[in-house]
Order: sequence, then C-alpha cells, then structure tokens
Amino acid sequence: MLSRQENDRLTQVVNAPMGQMMRRYWVPACLGEEVAERDGTPLRVRIFGQPLVVFRDSGGRLGILDEHCPHRLASLALGRNEEGGIRCVYHGWKFDVEGRCMEMPTEPEGYNFRDRMRTRSYPVREAGGLVWTYLGPPETQPPFPDYDWTRMPKEQVAIIKVGERVNYLQGVEGSIDSSHSWFLHRDTIWDWKKRSEVSSDLSPRIEAQDEPYGFRYAAIRKPNANPDTEKYVRVTQFIAPFTALIPRPLVRSEPAHAQIFVPLDDVRTMFYGVFFSQDGAPVDEAAQRAKHHVVPGVDLDANWFRKGNTENWFLQDRELMKNGSYTGIKGFTNQDMACQESMGPVVDRTQEHLGTSDVAIIRMRRRMLEALRRFEAGEPLLGQDTPIPYERLRGDQQVIPIGEPWQSVGAYGEPNAATAPASR
Repeated sequence: MLSRQENDRLTQVVNAPMGQMMRRYWVPACLGEEVAERDGTPLRVRIFGQPLVVFRDSGGRLGILDEHCPHRLASLALGRNEEGGIRCVYHGWKFDVEGRCMEMPTEPEGYNFRDRMRTRSYPVREAGGLVWTYLGPPETQPPFPDYDWTRMPKEQVAIIKVGERVNYLQGVEGSIDSSHSWFLHRDTIWDWKKRSEVSSDLSPRIEAQDEPYGFRYAAIRKPNANPDTEKYVRVTQFIAPFTALIPRPLVRSEPAHAQIFVPLDDVRTMFYGVFFSQDGAPVDEAAQRAKHHVVPGVDLDANWFRKGNTENWFLQDRELMKNGSYTGIKGFTNQDMACQESMGPVVDRTQEHLGTSDVAIIRMRRRMLEALRRFEAGEPLLGQDTPIPYERLRGDQQVIPIGEPWQSVGAYGEPNAATAPASR
C-alpha cells in the first residue's frame, strides 16, 4: 500500500517532479501517419500537460514547436504549413522546424526584430512508425532508445493508438500484471489458446530482478505437462519511465508486442501498442487494429479515444457474456482500459489490498520512486547512467527445466545475451 504522498509523487506529471523527470527521456508524440503529408495539416498534441504542434514541412522535415505563437499566443495549429515553415494565421509570423522566425510581415524590415525572435522547438526522431521527441534540457538529452522494432521496415511494424481517460500509471500497472490475463483476456488475446494448452495455473509465482533500465520479472506457472520436472515462465520487461515489453507469443509467426503509455496530463494517457514481426514477415496494421477493435473512425473518435466509456459502460454486452464471452467487451485493449477507467481517473492506492501476484506492481512503484529521488538529488536517471542496448531487450515465454533459472528466458542486454529459443 502506498501513502497518499507517494501516490501523488508517482501520478502527478503536470508541473510536478515526475513530469520533469519524464521529460528527460525520448517519448512518442504521435504516429508518423498523422503527419505524413508535406505541408499538411499541423497536428496538436499534448504531453505532460504541455501543448505542442507537430508538422512536416515542404522538404519533408518534421518539426515540433510550442503550440502558441510567441507574438500574441494564437495556436500555430491553426496556421498555414507552407514553403518550408508554419505561418500563424493571426499576423502572418512564420517559423521553421528549428523555431527560427522566417517572416514577420507586421514589423518594419530595418527593425531586425525577426532575427531576434524564436519559438521553442524540440528534437524530433521518426522511427518505428512513431514520431518521437525529447522535451528536457538540451544538455541532458540521452541517446535514442533504438529498440529492434524501431529499425525494422515499416511493413514489419503495426501500431495501435488509443487514448485512455486515466493517469498513465494505471496503464503501466496493467501492462506488468501477468496474472490478470488468465481472467480478463481469456478467449480474446491472440495466443490464449496456446497459453491455456501449456498451463491452467491461475496463481503464478512472481519473481523480479532490477536492471539498469528498470526491471524484469517472471510469472512462473506449473505447466499442464511434466509439472514435476518443468516450469512455464513468462518474462516481462519494464523500461523506465512507461514502457513494457510483453512476452513474445508462443506461436512465433504471431507478432511480438511492446506497450508505451505517454501521459497527456494527470488524467489522460495516450497508449501506443506496437506489434512487430518475429520472423521477418509483414504485419498487417489494418488487420491488427480491426482485431483489437480500435479502428479510427469506427471504434475511436477523432482524438483517438474509445467510443466506449463510463457513460455507455464501455459498450459491455451482457448477452455476449451469456454466450461465451468472459467480459462482454471486444478487444483485449478495450478490456484493459475498461477496468482501468472503472477505477477512476487517478486511483487512490491507499485503499488497495495487494497480494503475492502484485510483486511486479510493487517493484515498479519502488523503482520509480527511487528514480524520482535520484532525479531530485541530481543523480543520473534510471537507464541513463550506463549504455542500454535496447535492440537486444526481449520479453519472452518458455517451458524450461524446473531447476533452470528463470533469467535464462528472453534477452536482457548483457554482453553475450541472445534471444531465447522457441518454447518446446
């Protein structure tokens, strides 16, 4: 159980220490597809409560600027994206992707005010179908987290984007909670049938181990076959500040999965679910979005938030529950978010009663509180005091001999680490 002060320190990101710390990591700002067009419509985004505008200029360069024009603070998202920059429609001031003022038609030429005027711009990186940015001080900018999927061809990566009406921590906690998937997602998640064939153990033993980037944990279950000599291990990675690498599906032709929970503010989060190939085959993005019932314009509104919400009780279908569906909610992402949103925008964790299956939840909270303490003391951030080989990190699942350490499952970035072999 957390104290109220600890809960506040973990959950508050707007004008708060946690948000200031998170700014020192690279974070997704939007999908590449949202700003694919050169001179296209500028995109408003919000991260940690800060309003920003994203655009692709005439030459294809991406820019992320403060949303409001430094003149009279009108939104640049209303602006004209043209001829190498974004022009505020209010008075015509124009800025390039670096934040330099290109034109200031309302001021005299000889005044040179334009040359002294800038708006804040932020580093941008397009990788893995996402547009990433860094919002912290320039002198503390870390290396880009080049996961293996950020290096893959676009056809091998599919991304679902879904807004969640809760604090980011509720999403993160769901992503590192292995025990819930045997209940909430039964008959829904893509490899459920294979998992249930391997094990019907509903109460896994959870073990965790700290890593320089966060921690990894194992959910260890008795397998249905050979329970006296083997164990079924599912290993999940938590990567600070809000990313999880989910165990790779047992069926290796299915895509692997990463989950990222970007705080928009204290009570709204943007979730990016990344599905990427394990065997080099293409991953159909449209099919993934349809399978998970998160199709833009159908299941999601114009701002990427689900049409299921507390007002319509998450579109839960009780008749469907009577006829085989465990939850009556279509799509595992929607199931997770329904439970998380039903808790309220920010959970009062002083009221919880945690059990042995919550070891990973407890570990994550401790790691993040310690990371925040280190940040406030001016010490290196979690994951930034040593080089992290992000491209080698893996979540995985296997059946292994009962005496073998669970740490043998997956790959964690050690110098000789390699992706674990497929489950027997």
